[in-house]
Amino acid sequence: MSYNLAVWEGRRPTDNRSAGRVFEDLYEHFLDDDDAVHPPTERISAFVGALLKRWRDATEDVEEASPWSAGPLICGAGGLLAIALGQG
Repeated sequence: MSYNLAVWEGRRPTDNRSAGRVFEDLYEHFLDDDDAVHPPTERISAFVGALLKRWRDATEDVEEASPWSAGPLICGAGGLLAIALGQG
């Protein structure tokens, strides 16, 4: 089983359809643009940091117990958005 965890700053969408649109827009703007670099906001960086306090980064996991399938985890963060790819 694998999963994707996506979090972003902003208002909570009213339903799943609008959440999908918000995610797609943020992804396209902050993570899908190879020409632009968007450092993660302070809150997004703090969220990724909290995940890494609880679960080791895939790049540091010698026991292969990390739930993340890719690392460094912060590389999936940009601007208002963070994505974590998981394995389970």
